[in-house]
Amino acid sequence: MSLQTRIDAHGVRLDEVNRRRMHHHMDVLARRLATRPEPTAILALEPHADQRRTCADLRVELGPGGPTLVSHQAAETIDHAVALAMDCILRQLERHVSGQRGEASFGVPSRREPEALRPRRLRQLADRPELP
Repeated sequence: MSLQTRIDAHGVRLDEVNRRRMHHHMDVLARRLATRPEPTAILALEPHADQRRTCADLRVELGPGGPTLVSHQAAETIDHAVALAMDCILRQLERHVSGQRGEASFGVPSRREPEALRPRRLRQLADRPELP
């Protein structure tokens, strides 16, 4: 089904360029959620009172009774804050889908070497005298 979106700009002035970019981000998300039943996305933009930053809060519900993905990001521009929030949501969605597929791990496998190949273990093996 199609993604239902709502953009709440609480005191943030949006120009046409920012609106087009936000709709582009929402279209990308809608393509990723095309097979989900009744997904909804709510994007809330708020200015930071103390800093010259904009907060973007994105909440995506994957369907009735399904999980909710949430991202809170802040950046100096509206476009950057929305892009960061969208990247975070897309990573969460990929992690969720990989868990549904039953994959053992998500993304890059652990960089930790197996115990037999760790440098400390190799030194211990090298210091051990050879048995006849």
